Amino acid sequence: MTIRFWGVRGSHPRPLLPEEVRSKIASVIQRIRTVDLESPESRERFLASLPPWLFGTTGGNTPCVEARLSDDTVVVFDAGSGIQALSAAMQRDYRDVQHFHVFFTHFHYDHVQGLPFFVPAYNPNVKVTFYSPRPELENNLKQHMQHPYFPITMDEKMSNLEFVVLGEGPLRLGNAEITWRELNHPGTAFGYQIREHGKTFVHATDVELLESDFEKTPENTRFFQGADMLILDTQYTLGEAIEKYNWGHTSFSLGVDFATAWATKRLYLFHHEPLYDDKKLHKNLQSARWYANRLGNTTLQIYLSEEGTEVEV
Repeated sequence: MTIRFWGVRGSHPRPLLPEEVRSKIASVIQRIRTVDLESPESRERFLASLPPWLFGTTGGNTPCVEARLSDDTVVVFDAGSGIQALSAAMQRDYRDVQHFHVFFTHFHYDHVQGLPFFVPAYNPNVKVTFYSPRPELENNLKQHMQHPYFPITMDEKMSNLEFVVLGEGPLRLGNAEITWRELNHPGTAFGYQIREHGKTFVHATDVELLESDFEKTPENTRFFQGADMLILDTQYTLGEAIEKYNWGHTSFSLGVDFATAWATKRLYLFHHEPLYDDKKLHKNLQSARWYANRLGNTTLQIYLSEEGTEVEV
């Protein structure tokens, strides 16, 4: 399966500010040497040598992650503002997709605010199935799209929708098996696991990890053990996580502890704090990698979730 990030921020969108763009440009100019400008090749080498926080951006949209299964089934996790970018890409590149499967971790605003702009849902020839373990799934989504908050409602313009309340599971889509479990977050959130062709992907955003999440219970083991790819809420530093106890989010250092405990192969830091700029996020990434090595975990690969990034599981 293929995973693609469309929105990676938590809490609210975080646009790149004009002064940040100017600062990036100024920092790049300060690094340029005459030799870097001699040829197209030297210019390319110079750009490739720039740190990632400077040449590029992590992204500012709220959560939306796509999982493309081996049979081209499109699974989408959450409908934060990132789903607008997904919609634009689908109009360009995914014209033949006739069915989208959208799973919600929960219904906090940053996870549903892009839903009114999910263009495929307005096409009567395209089916969109929404999933959640919460029985109020349909009502929650329809309440989000009503007057006076939005000029049209689901019932007025979205005609080919299906609402599926998830039970005990698992759910099969093509060759994949999808399971879910409750996570510790205010109002309750859910994590999802996809297993396909011997590979395991776990999406666990909006969670404040508890001691019980580390316990080697059968339920924990089935869901977390040995994931090939784990997307995990790591919004805070450790100090912030202590200050914001019971806010429902996790520090990147505790995320490394968790990935180590469950023998995760690849950890993707997710639900980035909107107050952090790109430089701060990459500093946290380096600290997370340092901490993993300090723990003696030299096999864990740690990455930042960045918008537009595509990962093969």
